Formats: sequence, C-alpha cells, structure tokens
Amino acid sequence: MKTILALLSLSILLASCEDVIEINLDTIEPRLVIEGCLNDMSDHCTVNLSLTSDYFNPDAYPAVSDADISISDEYGTTSIFNETEPGVYTLENMQVMENTSYTLDIWSEDENYTAEVTIPEKVNIEYLSFDVPPLMFEFDEGYMLSCYIQDPVEYRNYYRMKAYKISDQTEARDSEYIFNDDFMNGNMMIMQWDLDPFMPEDTVVVELQTLDHSTYDYYKTLFPLTGGGLFGASNPSNPNTNLSNNALGYFGTYTICRDTIIVQPNLK
Repeated sequence: MKTILALLSLSILLASCEDVIEINLDTIEPRLVIEGCLNDMSDHCTVNLSLTSDYFNPDAYPAVSDADISISDEYGTTSIFNETEPGVYTLENMQVMENTSYTLDIWSEDENYTAEVTIPEKVNIEYLSFDVPPLMFEFDEGYMLSCYIQDPVEYRNYYRMKAYKISDQTEARDSEYIFNDDFMNGNMMIMQWDLDPFMPEDTVVVELQTLDHSTYDYYKTLFPLTGGGLFGASNPSNPNTNLSNNALGYFGTYTICRDTIIVQPNLK
C-alpha cells in the first residue's frame, strides 16, 4: 500500500512539473500549384491550378480561376486553354509531335509561370512474357511479367512502366516503376513487373511511357516523399519541378506504347 501511495505521489508531482510550451507558427504565403500532362495518345490536355495551404489548414487547396493559359510549339503555333470548371483548364483537339518542344505559358494574378518540355521519341515494347518468379520475390502463386524493349542508342531515355488486368476494369495504377538507360543504352532491356503476380488466363495490359527528362526528374524526387500529401506541411521538401516563378507541381510529357498478353502457363 505504501508503494502504491508513493507511485501516485510521484505521478502527481511529475504532472505538476510539466510546462505548457506554446509554439507560434507563422502562416505561409500560398503558392501556385500547377499540374498537367501532355502525351501522344490523348487529343486533349488538362491543366489544374490551385493554391497551397499552411499548417493550420492542411486539407484546403483552393482552385485558381480566371487564369490565361496557352501552349506553343517550337514552330510558333499557339493554342489557348478554356476554363471548364473552377481551376480546371482544358485544350481540345491537341495533337503533339515527337521530338518537338512545347512551352506552357500561364498568367495568374498578374504573375507569369512557364514550363518548357519536349515530347520524346516513342520507344516500343518488343514483346511480353510470363515466368515463374524467382524465390526472392516471395510470390505464393502466379507468374511474373517481363517486358522487353529495345533501347535506342541515339538518346538518353527515361521510362515508366504500368501493368493491369483487363478484368479489373481499371486503368493502370500509378506505378512508381521508373527507370532510365544509363547502364543499358542501345541494348535490349528486360523490365520485370514484381509488384503483382498474375494468374493463368489473366489478360494483362502493359503501358510503357517514354518520359521527358523533366518528367522523370519530377517522379524521381516525388516518389521517395512520405507524409501528409504532396504539398502538405509534413513533407520535408517538394519534388523537383520544371515550372518557373517558384510554382509547385509539374507539366509532364511522355509518349505511350501499350501491349496486351494472356497469361498461359509454360508459354512465353
């Protein structure tokens, strides 16, 4: 009983000695967030504009309306975006060309923001196969997808790979599988999808994106980030961007090659 009373007394004493520390956190000036992509498989382009929030309002990303947005190619052709809903700007009937540079130009609140990108040359999928996964992958069952591509020797290339089952009736999930040809330039590259096993008779779609360098750099610095959202206060840093004037986000470009395969046991 004396021991219990002593422990209670100690707890009360420690509790009474705690100091309340108040930290004054300054609000952060909102910054423009620009998100958009341009690829050769879509006939339209969408750019989203919003503002960042600070520590005291982490879930609010107000849309930015009434901006003027255009895109120009290296040959001088300029197209104008229309705001289709608050903060969403769309350009219809957009046709892009490989090995062509484009400049995105945004005016918002008397500030100018730009991004320069190049549509890379498309790299095609040579063929797909399925194999029994090595023991290191620890799949209980199923097969591992292998994607074969012939990397062009003329350019430094950057890639992103996605894969999904048609039966899922979903688009390829946002895979973090990115890679470059630094050690395989000009050679046949075998990319193995070790994120999900596939079962016999699955119909699998593989999407290979050939990325602009700035898009690859954005993904490379984005994926390691953890915490409360892309631009939230818990992130230690923001990913690299190709946008000017201290804007956040990115304007990405890539070409797409898709192929389909049905999983057949013992058939490669």
